[in-house]
Amino acid sequence: MILIERDSEITFLTDLLTDCAHSRGRVATITGPTATGKTELVYAFSRRAVDSGVVWLSATCSQNDQNVPLGVVSQIFHNAALPIAHASRAAQLIEDAAPGAKSPGERPDESDWLRITQGLWAIILELSKSNTVLITVDDVEYADSMSWQLLLNFVHRLKSANVFIVLTATEGLQGMNPHIEIDLMRHPHYERIRLAPFSFESVVKVISESMGDAAAVKLGPACHKVSGGNPLLVKALVEDAGKGNDNTGELVVSDAFSRSVRALLHRSDPAMLMVARGLALLGGYSLPILLAELLDLPTTIVNQALNCLGVVGILDSLRFRHTMAREAVLEDLDPRRREEMHRRAAQLLHAEGAAATVVAEHLIGASHFFQEPWALAELREAAEQALTNDRHEFAVRCLKLALELCDDDRQRTLTTAMLARAEWRLNPAAANRHVGRLMATARQKGLGFQELDALLRYLLWNGQHDEAVEVLEQMDMLAAEPGADEESAWLDVLHYRLSCSHPLVLSRTRAVTGAFTGAVPPARTARTVWTATGSGPHAQAAALLATVLRDGPDDRTLGIAERVLHSTSLDDANLETVESALFALIYSDRPDTAAPWCDVMYSEAVMRRAPTWRAMLASLRAIIAIRQGDLVLAEEYARLALDIVPPRSLGVLVGLPLAVLIRATTEMGKYDVAAHHLRRPVPDTIFQTRFGLYYLQARAHYYLATNHSHAALDDFSTCGRLMRAWGLDTPTLVPWRHGAAAALLQTDQREQARALLEEPYDLPGGDSLRARGISQRLLAAASDLRQRPSLLREAIDMLQAAGDRLEMAYALVDLTHTLNELGEPNKARMVGHRAVSVAGECQAEPLRQAVRHNTDGYDNGGGLEGMNVLSDAEQRVASLAALGYTNREISRKIYITVSTVEQHLTRIYRKLNVKGRRDLPAQFS
Repeated sequence: MILIERDSEITFLTDLLTDCAHSRGRVATITGPTATGKTELVYAFSRRAVDSGVVWLSATCSQNDQNVPLGVVSQIFHNAALPIAHASRAAQLIEDAAPGAKSPGERPDESDWLRITQGLWAIILELSKSNTVLITVDDVEYADSMSWQLLLNFVHRLKSANVFIVLTATEGLQGMNPHIEIDLMRHPHYERIRLAPFSFESVVKVISESMGDAAAVKLGPACHKVSGGNPLLVKALVEDAGKGNDNTGELVVSDAFSRSVRALLHRSDPAMLMVARGLALLGGYSLPILLAELLDLPTTIVNQALNCLGVVGILDSLRFRHTMAREAVLEDLDPRRREEMHRRAAQLLHAEGAAATVVAEHLIGASHFFQEPWALAELREAAEQALTNDRHEFAVRCLKLALELCDDDRQRTLTTAMLARAEWRLNPAAANRHVGRLMATARQKGLGFQELDALLRYLLWNGQHDEAVEVLEQMDMLAAEPGADEESAWLDVLHYRLSCSHPLVLSRTRAVTGAFTGAVPPARTARTVWTATGSGPHAQAAALLATVLRDGPDDRTLGIAERVLHSTSLDDANLETVESALFALIYSDRPDTAAPWCDVMYSEAVMRRAPTWRAMLASLRAIIAIRQGDLVLAEEYARLALDIVPPRSLGVLVGLPLAVLIRATTEMGKYDVAAHHLRRPVPDTIFQTRFGLYYLQARAHYYLATNHSHAALDDFSTCGRLMRAWGLDTPTLVPWRHGAAAALLQTDQREQARALLEEPYDLPGGDSLRARGISQRLLAAASDLRQRPSLLREAIDMLQAAGDRLEMAYALVDLTHTLNELGEPNKARMVGHRAVSVAGECQAEPLRQAVRHNTDGYDNGGGLEGMNVLSDAEQRVASLAALGYTNREISRKIYITVSTVEQHLTRIYRKLNVKGRRDLPAQFS
């Protein structure tokens, strides 16, 4: 360790040593906090003295030396610097003293003691006649009593001797005995040197000499703050920085620092180590009075120890300067002693009325042997607070311990229900471990309405529909009891949700209460609920989704959905509310509105560290991306959902992300990847839920893309059968008729396809722009060649307005093919360019290749590259003009004035060197 700011002390000691040469003996004490460089200073000074011819006799004390009579004196005279004759005489004198020391603290008879002290001093005087003698004793506070008496005897004889005695002692609890220090101060040539911690400048200099000036500038402030200027800790931080590979310029605090903290504390007074451990254990509740009770120490001793810990650089204002220091202290604590301290801390903090989470941390640390009667209540309250603050893992630990402390069935049931709720946020499969016990309790009528509601969520999630029916019927009965108005209102919300997601469960219940008179709630009743100003967000969202699916959206749908999302924060009870509102927007052809709301909710789920919420919202975001034709984003979110929570833990919800993965990879031409996802197992009960419809649709699209028309038709038909049976037959959910028509067209059954495509206009949501656009595209394929261009242009306009780029790309590709078949290759190239562009945005490679393959035969060199000289706005105008639209029609389609259209066309003609609109297609021939 390089000595910084110690040159002045060494010079001062050297001056004192010089005085000794003039027969003026000196004694000095060097004091300071633990590990502030006393030993290093004495060693550096002594080496210089030896180089100048001084005889150096030294000893280093430890706590064990206090029980060894004359142990320190033996070290002084058992020294290589002593001539053999002198060393032999000293050894004999010390040996003579040993039998007389009956026990530590006692010395031989007075006459023997006088002979021994005079004999040892005579040896020192003989040495000092030719050379100055330097005697150093490090950590002298640990010297045994007889050695102290001998040293004091030497000090009394120093007045005219060429001898310099230097003693080092640590300030603090152990410190030098005040009576001895007073005795030393009587000597006329006594000096006391106090060493302070390194200053900021000294710390910077230490780092600079080891790591360079640049590192010193970056690390100096943090190093000084973390170490408190303690040389031992500064050295450790420099060592950690030298081993670290961190190039961020941040201070590395690692193993060397931890070892040094432990070494520093073990070299200090035992009370300091005890207080440091108590402080590390209690954390923010480390008041001196609590520490005193925890450690069974006097408050005065605790205060002194805290002050010393601050002086040595471990604490700053009763807090550890760095978390690694606290961790180092805790790791050094014996496990059994640590458990006992946690137990005592829990008792003290409970008595003090500390927060339940703080008490619970110590109850967990006290392990299983803690059986205080109040512990269960503290653990459950702590779990509730932890869940509110998104400390899910801590809540689980609290509840697992609480479950072990339960001594009656009711408490065990309540705690199990809480544990299932906490674990469900982290991993639904973990919560599923408790479903059996809760279900057994439910069958014994041992669960309340809220507990049954939570159990129903787990059962539906896992597809346990028989048990879900049992639970729902119990909830129906409880809601029918007098005074159960809140339960009845919530049951109505639940029925709306079930009618949209698990309709078979709802239809199997023996009694349907509230607003419902049949197996599923009618749309008119639902619309009444979600338009009522007094309805809460839960009821509004659930009824809104039921209305959109059964009656279609209206001009109030968007406002209601956004109001619900704006007033709802994520929670276990609110997750279905958010889901319902987002799906209502999706089924209303508003993915552009749903996307930012879903992003906000997903960010909140990330911030609140709830994997299950994240997985569900990622699945929803993937569905939205598919509706927008963003295949890459859809695949990314779908994969994310399956990575956040294992697929088997997603229950029936796995249908959403898996469906998106299958559909997205199919549309991107990754058929082998899609086939891999299709081989993943899914629960059978998924096909009794709305989520199973997405899976069937995605699988059918894969079959279409790989020319398995009959398999595709079978899956689309299954979707239709289920949706009609559930009362959810709307093309905004899953347009199964469109898919079935596409499968029929693959087998050249045009009339059957046309019949299917004409049905959606009479269905709820049949006026959806997206649904109508897809219908128009497929009707064009089922129509005569000459009728197709107008139908496809209408489809393109509708799909563009609906924001579905993928379906729009399909329509553009179909129009390109149609124009080619009609013998209009120039127009086909114009449309083909747009088709390639839109398909490229979607990453739909099969569509891109289909366009290029279809137009390559007509490419004479001008081709698509001619579009590159035009701006994006000019390309849009040129494409529409080539399609035959008038200037007024173009202005309406892209929302610009007729004058602006004319200006664009003028620039287009000039750039392409054509005379007018009629020559425009020829430029690309």
